[in-house]
Amino acid sequence: MIPVKIFCACGQKYSFEVQPEAGQMPVSISCPVCQRDGTTEANQIIARALNGKTQPLPPPRVNSLLNAAQPNLEPHLVAALKDAIVQELALQRRELLAGQQAAAAELSDLARRLEAVQTPMLERLRAYEQRILELEQELGAQTKENRELLKLKIEMIRSQLAVERRRVDFN
Repeated sequence: MIPVKIFCACGQKYSFEVQPEAGQMPVSISCPVCQRDGTTEANQIIARALNGKTQPLPPPRVNSLLNAAQPNLEPHLVAALKDAIVQELALQRRELLAGQQAAAAELSDLARRLEAVQTPMLERLRAYEQRILELEQELGAQTKENRELLKLKIEMIRSQLAVERRRVDFN
């Protein structure tokens, strides 16, 4: 069994004894306070112990210094985190604005192309409507002519009928 003593970055110290397998921890371990993985550190301690090299834990004054510095660092870390978040949000905003500008340019290009296609089509539709009106007027005029022709034809047939009746009456 090898004694393992770990000093976590959160300030917690924990220790245990382990029977290494292949010179390493048989299972992964984590800090009981912050759940930070301590397997790598434990493997290093086991390797030093197996090689006859051991390093003592830092003196208590270092621990107290780290514990005292932690509250002082917290506001700075929070400020740094805020700055990083604001910078990321600014970057995302710039990307969104660039995307919006590209979309607006594409939309205006599509509108221009639609107008270029739509204008000749509208002109053709107007020309077709005008031609339909002209043809309807021609048809109306031809109907009048046809009626007059029919009337004339009927009149001619009546006059021929009258001529034939007179002939029949003379015979």
